[in-house]
Amino acid sequence: MKLKTCAIVTMLTLGLIWSCDVNETELNTDIEDAILTLIAADDSTYGIDGMGDIAEIDYSLGKLPQVDEAGSLDMMAFDMDSNYVWRFGRSGMDSEREITIEVEDDTSAIALISHHITGVFHARQFQRTWLEDGTWEQGDSVQFSEKNIDLNVDRRVAFRKRQLPEGGERWFATAMTLAYGSSGAALDIQSLEWVAEDSVRILTDFTTVFYGRGNPLAFAMLGANRINVIVSNELPDEAEAVIGRLGFHPRLTGPDLRNRVRFQYVETLESGDKMYSNRIPPVQRPLRHFKGFVEVLDQRTLFDHDYEIYSSATVGFVYSMRQHVRP
Repeated sequence: MKLKTCAIVTMLTLGLIWSCDVNETELNTDIEDAILTLIAADDSTYGIDGMGDIAEIDYSLGKLPQVDEAGSLDMMAFDMDSNYVWRFGRSGMDSEREITIEVEDDTSAIALISHHITGVFHARQFQRTWLEDGTWEQGDSVQFSEKNIDLNVDRRVAFRKRQLPEGGERWFATAMTLAYGSSGAALDIQSLEWVAEDSVRILTDFTTVFYGRGNPLAFAMLGANRINVIVSNELPDEAEAVIGRLGFHPRLTGPDLRNRVRFQYVETLESGDKMYSNRIPPVQRPLRHFKGFVEVLDQRTLFDHDYEIYSSATVGFVYSMRQHVRP
């Protein structure tokens, strides 16, 4: 009798353990499915931009710039290669995305969204034929080189389950990190300085610090609003091309709703890092959220045919523009 009782108790205990395991697995699967659905519905917010095919672009940044005597950031005189014209492009660009979801509990989870970006970078060099003082035309092709792109960009997004006013529950994206990645070991973006009038917000930890999904990084419409990019290079004497796009809505599509910007060299800091800067272009509808990204390219990737590495670093973010209210 005792043996029969022990057997029943053992079966019940095993059944409870098995049931708990199944329920927990099913719960995690339901949470993952719900979050994957949310990401698919708002895909453009979480992706990385500016990594598509480019037929031809001119970075025209062969050397470090010289500052105008007035010291104005808007009057930078960049050295130009007087003998050659350089053109760059990307082809065969492809991005494979992997999403890993870490379920913290039944009301919170973190999604790691990773993009593996591949393609080919082209550098073309042409003769510069001078017609007269200050006037030239592109001559014959001199050299052509290709460099394989292999770039990983990560972003973490925090999701929380919340009660709906009309009843029921739903998952929401509440916060996310910046999207950051690098290719090669030469370059790194040490920080972004978010400047608005006399205040500066410095962003350094791109991969673990979360920013509010519904209240992203904010700029005022008035004042000296700009982004400073602090760049480190394993070869301090090398120059970089620092480019980006600012001021476009995450879900708007069109032929080119994005504003290209070129960040200008300002100074080399005591640490050996270099500062590049540019103003934030105004927008017509300031209460919307906008996307932006900054990309840094090593001069050797651009102008050295024998340098086979695509050396770059990129960071993407979401921000908003708001009317400044003076006291």
